[in-house]
Amino acid sequence: MGEGEIVLWMVAAAITVGLILVAGWQVWIHSQLDTRIAACDPGLLSSVSHKVETSTDAPVGSVVVPYVPVQLVPLNVLNTPTSTPQPQLESHQQPLLNEPKF
Repeated sequence: MGEGEIVLWMVAAAITVGLILVAGWQVWIHSQLDTRIAACDPGLLSSVSHKVETSTDAPVGSVVVPYVPVQLVPLNVLNTPTSTPQPQLESHQQPLLNEPKF
């Protein structure tokens, strides 16, 4: 073996060790992903190792169904009573004695 072959073997060994380290790092990062999601880790939103496309805040037990359109409804709209009066139907019957009048 000449000096050129030894250098090539050293380069090949360095590349192999580098690929093994990168693969091990990826396996370790992805094995911790479920734990970080369960802990609501805010660092995931700015993590370099994970790409975040959508962040969904939903009650426990909710399920995301693909291809179903969703519309965001502000909470204050849900808590305000409707101010539109309900139409009263006209009745041609005689009122009862203790019937409340609206």
